[in-house]
Amino acid sequence: MVLNDVPLNAIPTTCVVLNGRGFVGRSLVSRLLRLGNWIVRVADSAQSLQLDSSESDSLLADFISSGRAEYWRVDVRDLSQIKRAFEGASVVFFMDSSDLDTSDFYNCYMIIVQGAKNVINACRECQVRRLIYNSTADVVFDGSHDIYNGDESLTCHWKFQDMMCDLKAQAEALVLFANNIDGLLTCALRPSNVFGPGDKQFVPSLVNLAKSGWAKDFSFQFILGNGENMSDFTYAENVTHAHVCAAEALDSRMVFVAGKAFFITNLKPMKFWKFVSLILEGLGYQSGTLHSGKNLSWFLSSFLLDLIPFVRN
Repeated sequence: MVLNDVPLNAIPTTCVVLNGRGFVGRSLVSRLLRLGNWIVRVADSAQSLQLDSSESDSLLADFISSGRAEYWRVDVRDLSQIKRAFEGASVVFFMDSSDLDTSDFYNCYMIIVQGAKNVINACRECQVRRLIYNSTADVVFDGSHDIYNGDESLTCHWKFQDMMCDLKAQAEALVLFANNIDGLLTCALRPSNVFGPGDKQFVPSLVNLAKSGWAKDFSFQFILGNGENMSDFTYAENVTHAHVCAAEALDSRMVFVAGKAFFITNLKPMKFWKFVSLILEGLGYQSGTLHSGKNLSWFLSSFLLDLIPFVRN
């Protein structure tokens, strides 16, 4: 018999989803549980697991009850906590840390860069076989030159648009450099502008804008710049699918994957404001006329700075 194309007598693989309660982390946990061939350790910084009424959390609760999932409190600054969570695991999915205060450089450095060093050391000491790092396409963007038809031949110029891109690039480099040391196989995935269920930043910010007095007459023809700026966007479940594929490929196609980074997008670049239009119209907001103003420009720039003009056909 099979369940979700997995033989019922197959031995499940134990994996850890580090930062598994973040936006993409939750999506990945849900996918792994539904596949049926994983024992999933959800690791995050909260003292205890707080479940909500969402479908994915209901699924997680069921798997915890059956022993096929666990929650581990892990501070990536504490190597001993990481090692306890990793012991006996074959795969580690290293996802984004959420809710970081970007004004605190030291804390961001300790969590992103020192955290990556600790994760790598824990993988090596615990004999974890595969480590997949959720990076970002921002690591090849210098903040001023658009990228069109970008591919994996692009290199980091080590000139970034902000501190977070710099730190993520350092963490990615550490993960890739650790490949094939003490039997650890690594790779990095670079999604571009992720959106989807559980998003607490991008789409909610657009909704708040649409609800605000600044944009009560919302026009999707309002444009910052010349309106021709194209961007790639990536649905969250496509990102999580890529992580599962990467874990499998590190075993079956190791020579093509290990030690390398891969861009992940929907392969459907579009004008940024077209994307905004589709999102808001899908949520029931009607188009009208949006009038530019100082407050509106500040509001937009406050959350659009992280959306890079990365385009891949």
